[in-house]
Amino acid sequence: MSAMLKLSVAICTYNGERFLREQLDSIARQTRLPDELILCDDGSSDRTLQIIDNFASSAPFEVKSSRNVSNIGSTKNFERAIGLCDGDIIALSDQDDVWHRDKLEVIERAFLDAPLTGAVFTNGAVVGDDLSPLGYTLWDTFRFKKKQQSCFKKGRALEVLLNHDVVTGATMAFRSALRDIVVPIPVEWVHDAWIALLTSIYSKIDFIDKNLIDYRQHSNQQIGSVKKNFTDHKNVAQSITDYYAQISKYEMLLDHIRCLNQVPNDYAIGKLHDKIEHMEVRNSICTSPKIIKTVEATCELLNRRYHNYSNGYFSFCKDIFWGD
Repeated sequence: MSAMLKLSVAICTYNGERFLREQLDSIARQTRLPDELILCDDGSSDRTLQIIDNFASSAPFEVKSSRNVSNIGSTKNFERAIGLCDGDIIALSDQDDVWHRDKLEVIERAFLDAPLTGAVFTNGAVVGDDLSPLGYTLWDTFRFKKKQQSCFKKGRALEVLLNHDVVTGATMAFRSALRDIVVPIPVEWVHDAWIALLTSIYSKIDFIDKNLIDYRQHSNQQIGSVKKNFTDHKNVAQSITDYYAQISKYEMLLDHIRCLNQVPNDYAIGKLHDKIEHMEVRNSICTSPKIIKTVEATCELLNRRYHNYSNGYFSFCKDIFWGD
């Protein structure tokens, strides 16, 4: 059966010589090959460009590569790569993973079967430097469990995404028709979180319950994915202190939405304002006397905004006890 969609793969590279060739080879082994591969390099000083050129000379699909004049960072580099894609579907890729052979085939089928779906993401097996399994998945690390999955299926993905990130860019693909909605991407945001939120507001974002990549966990990667225990969640809650930065990020999102020609639903705007208000209250709690912070935090707990927009009881305890 001939493909009904044109598939673009967008990869951003930066000093990726160690693992890049493995990733490129895994894309070349796909049961459904991409129609084009877009590579944007952010000023690598190693052999990355040579690896790209060698691969392009024998790739079974069109390869377009470019190099930034100066380092612009991963978010803006992905924005640039997305802008260069000509496909109906844009699949994002990191430089250090390995794709399972049926990744693009499964993703294409998901879009063909659901014309109203704007983006999809998958699960992935977390592996070490040598691709040995570490015994957990991406969704294990992001707490993307049955409850969160049910929200997505019911069209309430925004509620999950305003609580915590569950979408890994390396597993994400979206329709190019959404490009004018998701760009530009502010440097303060990670590209996948930004794209996922806007897709959940203006379209439908769905998931594929399959491990379709080996997500490599190594010391040089920018973000990584580590499974968290009780102590880890406590440490994360304690580490979130720059509420101004969080508030600013979501105000940027609202400003971006106001500049778009498409009007979002009132429910989405209300949820974004509620998220900002919650972070403003948490910021106020930081400088309040003990009795006042206890009252304010308890009110946030009772109205469930700690659970809806923060890390639940961990964040509540941080504001009352651990912040002292």
